[in-house]
Amino acid sequence: MSNLRVRYLGPLALLLAVAVIVTLLEGAPDRLPAVALGSTVLLHALRAGALFAICFVVATVIARAGAGRLPTQLSTSGIGYDIEETRETTAALAELQEQVDDQQATLDSLAEQLDALRATP
Repeated sequence: MSNLRVRYLGPLALLLAVAVIVTLLEGAPDRLPAVALGSTVLLHALRAGALFAICFVVATVIARAGAGRLPTQLSTSGIGYDIEETRETTAALAELQEQVDDQQATLDSLAEQLDALRATP
């Protein structure tokens, strides 16, 4: 678990810190946008959040592209990938179902043999 934290949470925390530093270095405009509600702190938080989200999405796409999976859809609702993963999952589930059916057939056969042994005096 510690390795997982270092591997993922460390870079994310660093990315968030960089986003905050960048927005603080950029400064605040003379006239704040309406979304900031008159607060420079809120403006910096919103900017840092937007910058973090953009960098996170770009890093996710690059990481998945490195694994050979390119997105088929980039929109405000999310990132869409090809149904290849669904095909792989369906194939794996079909294989597991075959194994379950084989096990069930073996159990049925053993039950019949047990019943035959009980029936003989």
